[in-house]
Amino acid sequence: MTPKLTVNLGLRYELISPFVDAHDIMLNFDPTFNNNTGRFIIASDRTTQFLDPRIADTTLPVVTAAKSGLGIGRGLLRTDKNNFAPRVGVALRLGEKSVVRGGYGLYFPTSAAQGIRDPLSTNAFNQTTQKRSLGFNQQQLQPWPFPLTGGDVVQNTIYTSSLSFNAVPVNLQQPRLQQYNATYERELGLRTSVRFSYLGITSSGLIGGKDLNEIEPSNVPWGTTQDPTGEGIGDGVHFCSPDDGDCAPTKAEFARTPYPTLGDYLLSFGNYGHSQSNAFQTQVEHRYSSGLMFNASYTYTDQKSTGIDGGNSSLGGVPYNPFNPERDYTQDSWISRHRFVFYGIYELPVGRGKKFGSGFSRWADTAIGGWQTSFQMFAKTGTAFTPYWTCDNCGNGVRMVGPGNIAVESVDALGDFADFIGYRPLVVGNYKQHVGDQVFNPNAFAPPPMGADVFNNPGIARKNLLWGPGAWGVNFGLHKDFKFTERLTATLGADFNNIFNHPIRMPDLDFADGSFAYLGGFNIQIDPSTLQPQFRDFNFVNPDFARLFSTFQQEGVDSRRTVRLRLRITF
Repeated sequence: MTPKLTVNLGLRYELISPFVDAHDIMLNFDPTFNNNTGRFIIASDRTTQFLDPRIADTTLPVVTAAKSGLGIGRGLLRTDKNNFAPRVGVALRLGEKSVVRGGYGLYFPTSAAQGIRDPLSTNAFNQTTQKRSLGFNQQQLQPWPFPLTGGDVVQNTIYTSSLSFNAVPVNLQQPRLQQYNATYERELGLRTSVRFSYLGITSSGLIGGKDLNEIEPSNVPWGTTQDPTGEGIGDGVHFCSPDDGDCAPTKAEFARTPYPTLGDYLLSFGNYGHSQSNAFQTQVEHRYSSGLMFNASYTYTDQKSTGIDGGNSSLGGVPYNPFNPERDYTQDSWISRHRFVFYGIYELPVGRGKKFGSGFSRWADTAIGGWQTSFQMFAKTGTAFTPYWTCDNCGNGVRMVGPGNIAVESVDALGDFADFIGYRPLVVGNYKQHVGDQVFNPNAFAPPPMGADVFNNPGIARKNLLWGPGAWGVNFGLHKDFKFTERLTATLGADFNNIFNHPIRMPDLDFADGSFAYLGGFNIQIDPSTLQPQFRDFNFVNPDFARLFSTFQQEGVDSRRTVRLRLRITF
């Protein structure tokens, strides 16, 4: 624009068509059809031969994409055609030593397109069936193994259906991320510069999951009476035992669910998530001169969202309380508020032509002179974790019996579709107290409420309530080049990873969601007079909760000192 002002403008357009299957083996569920009674949508008539025959037992209609009236093709989704992403960048020179830069861009992550593929192409076609044996036929039908023979495939009634499906809205959009930044850079002289930056990200339309058959928590019992006939229907009178697995809902209780003929894992998705990230960075950089180069930076980050990023090209996590996902708008996991990084190279001032040892002989200079060191260090504060219990006898029976009477098993304290039924605890004390070698007080957490307030009781621990320990570590290297001829060079070096052997106790993902944040497992029982689920006892209290008994790799620094010697010959 002017000799001091540069402006970059751009526009990116992204068009991602839905996945299709070569044999049209794809199925979607449309929950909004016919006043929200639902229907199945298949890619084409070719798909019919692959459908589970029990789908007919649900009494819900099946329609091809072409006849659905939704304007969709074999991919069972509408193509998102609105992904226009503008870009703007500005650089303004202030004098000879300063510059101000700024930028803005709109981005559309493409992971959602890939994440949609699996729920439409696999879930409806990997259902299991059970064979109820009427006796054991010992006739060997093949050398090995001996198959179970006789009996009939168990026919599921609408009250015992184990079929589960995914419902991906046909108009699901890509999330929208707005990224913007502003930077001031200043040359200080002596090949040293400083930079101050702000970076912001505002995300909307983030994709999250929800079980469509989950009912809002209440004090009305659900599935807490016995199934005397073995047909998966509770009698509504006699209390059951979750330990014995004889719990089942009554026909009236089934009717309270949105889709009573389908299973309790009817997962759907929506663009209801959002997040905000604000980061301030400052950096000092010394470009290589006089044998020294270094870069030191500090970052302060505040990042909040309504959910987690499931990663692995998934469609994202599920809120603990799907009826009020805003309650989880808190600090994100794995984000350190404060982070300092320092790295560089320094040539030791020893040897010919250096400050020390300039008069060395050739052999002395070969052995002592010309060595170079490298260093890398980090220091950062801890990240946030969610404490949780598991219910060890919930879900024993037909569908779910447990806290809140919510009718489904897909309740997860961490929001990442774990393979356990997880609940967040009630906070009943000062959890920040140390107890022995536990950095949080386990006695400050009680089991969750059993009724209507299971999700929104004011005392329920919020997402990422606990802030774990920070960490620091240093790597160091020492190396030298030996030049024998113009074409033959040998490099000898030693690298010290975690040179101070400092234990890094900052938990990683597996440890944090395992031992570190896991309070233990509890059991429930059914109150004979009210038929309400209630807390019975602890099946397991995790003695390792909040104990830092392991070390972990962080920021490229190993969990323990490691020394590596190396020799490289180049010719």
